Amino acid sequence: MRFYARWFMSLELSDYVEGKKLALEILGKRLADVLARIPESDTPPSSFYAFIKQTRRKFFTGYLELLKGAIAGGDTVDFLANETFQSYSYARNGYALKDVLCVLEVVRTALLEVIRDMVVNGEASSSAAFECVLVLDEALGKAENTRAQSFVQARDEVIKFFHAYQEDIDRFPSNLAATFDLPTLVLSSIKKCIELIDAGRCAFITRDLLTNDLHIEASNFEHEKIFGDAAFKLDEVIVEQFDHDTRPILVEGYPRNMPVMSSIMKKLKTKAVLITPLVVRGRNTGMMLIDNVERPQMFTPDAMNLAIRFANKVAAAMENARLHGSEQQKLKETIALLEVSRLMTSTLDIDVLLSRLVQITADVCEVGKCTVYIYVVESGRFYPTATFGVFPDSDWEMIPGHDVQSVDLADEDVEALFNHHVAISDPRLSPLIPNERVDDTCTKSVLLVPVFTRENFLGMMVLFSSRAPDVFESDDMNIMTGIAGQAAVALENASLYKDLELNYFSTVKALARAIEVKDPYTYGHSERVTDYAMSIAQKLLLSEVDCRNLKYAAALHDIGKIGIARDVLNKRGKLSEEEYKHVKTHPELGDSIIEPVSFLQAPRQIIMHHHERFDGTGYPNGLKGEDIPLGARILCVADSFEAMTSDRPYREALPVCEAVKELEVNAGAQFDPAIVGSGTVYLSVYRCAVDAAGSGTVYRCAVDVARPLMWIGAEEGGVA
Repeated sequence: MRFYARWFMSLELSDYVEGKKLALEILGKRLADVLARIPESDTPPSSFYAFIKQTRRKFFTGYLELLKGAIAGGDTVDFLANETFQSYSYARNGYALKDVLCVLEVVRTALLEVIRDMVVNGEASSSAAFECVLVLDEALGKAENTRAQSFVQARDEVIKFFHAYQEDIDRFPSNLAATFDLPTLVLSSIKKCIELIDAGRCAFITRDLLTNDLHIEASNFEHEKIFGDAAFKLDEVIVEQFDHDTRPILVEGYPRNMPVMSSIMKKLKTKAVLITPLVVRGRNTGMMLIDNVERPQMFTPDAMNLAIRFANKVAAAMENARLHGSEQQKLKETIALLEVSRLMTSTLDIDVLLSRLVQITADVCEVGKCTVYIYVVESGRFYPTATFGVFPDSDWEMIPGHDVQSVDLADEDVEALFNHHVAISDPRLSPLIPNERVDDTCTKSVLLVPVFTRENFLGMMVLFSSRAPDVFESDDMNIMTGIAGQAAVALENASLYKDLELNYFSTVKALARAIEVKDPYTYGHSERVTDYAMSIAQKLLLSEVDCRNLKYAAALHDIGKIGIARDVLNKRGKLSEEEYKHVKTHPELGDSIIEPVSFLQAPRQIIMHHHERFDGTGYPNGLKGEDIPLGARILCVADSFEAMTSDRPYREALPVCEAVKELEVNAGAQFDPAIVGSGTVYLSVYRCAVDAAGSGTVYRCAVDVARPLMWIGAEEGGVA
């Protein structure tokens, strides 16, 4: 026996003529029998065998063809080169040694079964079969050695490769330590993921811990086409696994228990997706989704471990960025509320307050536009009062007639507002934004924030946002309602102050009228002077504050005459020097009367100096030129014009044209030439219109030298 064994071992493959012939027959004519004996599944199961299941026949046909070529030509170079390549490739892709050697085992087993059947059926002699076994075993033995050696070499390279990548992953967060902008951080993480894990596509998804809704933060593909714009959910089986386990989920094929994920994979045209949870302090805050269409077998244990390490690092960095962003937003909101509080203590001018409030709201709430509407109970209408927008031509509410009735709004929005709740409406159905402006302003939601006090509903703040209605959180609502609450306090305080101001003004004005009642010649003088002064002020484009101060001063300019003797005021002849000195004290007397009234401090200077002359010869202080307050220079012209065009005890009224001529002659001496030049057309038209109408209040003056127009009467729309 030993002799025959040594004899067979001493023979070369070329000596096994019958065995070689039988082997070629089996690998040629009987190839189908060999393939039929290769099992569909492996025992014990291997991940590699499962991978080639779909292409099993094609894979083994090609392998047996290479084996046949090696035996036929007596040259195993190409065959063993293929073995080296396959083993190296399988090792790089993370398969185990048993996965690499399973191919040889199943091929050897299938060939032995065919040889045995041929001997039993008398199709081959025992000696030929024995030689055939030796020939095949020699080739497959060399293949086995080659595969094992290549595998070990490749695994060493893979280990070094993954160690290098793990070190790179450990360094990665420090590179982003200064990046607190979440979108920037996520985009950098996607780029690094593709580089480190060799992913083809990558997406970072955040999770709402209350609703389990998911939202794509960023990806390197057009995720809107796959997931849509709105929040979405994944299959319950994935959610439940992530709630109890922090390991990644490898989804292969289109599993029936994951219909949502299967649908996503079909849209992605991929057969394998790795979903790795983003875990921070034991909480699943989202997931990282990666795939590679060209290398679906890439998700080896080593690659999955890399993905876990990478995802954990990115999750921590994202949480830090979120916390930083949240703190920055809180700080921004706090500063905004402090600014609102400061405004409320620094001014009671409701226009200034509301103008600043809408700017602050647009900035801190990050909306494209904010408008405040005041609600008038009597008419049931909302009137726009202040607006601020960052996009062009954004003040459409300020067009006359753009106020809205409560019935114009959706019923549910009105109900929410009057119950002091924020309403969010569809911009395409809202009367608060023109339909043609919805797209170009990127407005996706219109928020109606009620402005109310404990007793009254005052109006609403309207915010035009580019965010979808379902993304607003409680923190967003809190800052909106907080600013709206401050707006309500401001409106109420301003209203109370306005009422108090009007009461003071009415009281002081009543004193001024008491003087005029004593003298029928001067009755209505203050009202007419006020109208003239306001006409000039409008022509000079004075600010609203300056106009209001001038109005108060004009109405009260002669209040000091309450301290002048009646017989002096009504004297028909020329005043004596002493009487004239007495009359000249009335500006100072007027100043002392209104000094205690806080809101009349600005008009005091106008009242005090309305008898100063432009050349410096006036009284009480002899101020000259522009040292005289502008309001006082305007009032001087208006007062003189009214006096000249009204009857007095000592003379009749001058015609309007003569009064105007008198103003022009004295321009530069008594009057400011600029004011005379700007105001004479207004004054002449104004006076003629009043004389024609008899009496009344002037509501609107649109003076054109060729076609003057003025509304006079008990209400606007009276005599024109």
